Amino acid sequence: MRDIEGIDELIAAIAPHRREIEDEFERHNRRFLELAAADHDTIGRVLRAHLVIENFLNHFLEQTYKIEEIEAVRLSFFQKAMLLPAKLSGAALVRPGILQLNAARNRLGHQIPYAIQMHEISGISEVLRISRSKLQFDNPVAAIEAFAPIACAFLAVPPPHLQEVFLKAFNAIHSYTPEQIV
Repeated sequence: MRDIEGIDELIAAIAPHRREIEDEFERHNRRFLELAAADHDTIGRVLRAHLVIENFLNHFLEQTYKIEEIEAVRLSFFQKAMLLPAKLSGAALVRPGILQLNAARNRLGHQIPYAIQMHEISGISEVLRISRSKLQFDNPVAAIEAFAPIACAFLAVPPPHLQEVFLKAFNAIHSYTPEQIV
């Protein structure tokens, strides 16, 4: 290192400030270690649910809107979720929860430390209240994990011959025309 021109002068100039420099390094190092100790299990569990739902979401959008390669369009997860029908479909039931999952995942990905609160996933809780009525979820991450397979089920697109069966059954129950149902 002595081959670097001016290094001796630099070392001499900062020598009187060495203790302060080391203290500053220690302060930043403590902060780094504190942030690095964040609960990665939570981040991983939420990210896994997000990625699995995105896979089903992509397929739903490709099938519903006849998009051959949704990934080539390069939409964000939020943009894809906003393309879900807001009414008159099974996807509409899980849309608010999917949007809340995305918001929670974003906060976990950009704020350390961060803990998801139950009030932030009210759409997820509502779906669970209906579909898993015998279970109680006090842990937001457990609720998200329980929501994921339900969301995927509502995003699953049946083959065309079964779609017709579902449309007829849905219409018989609700008196909607097939054009009203996405």
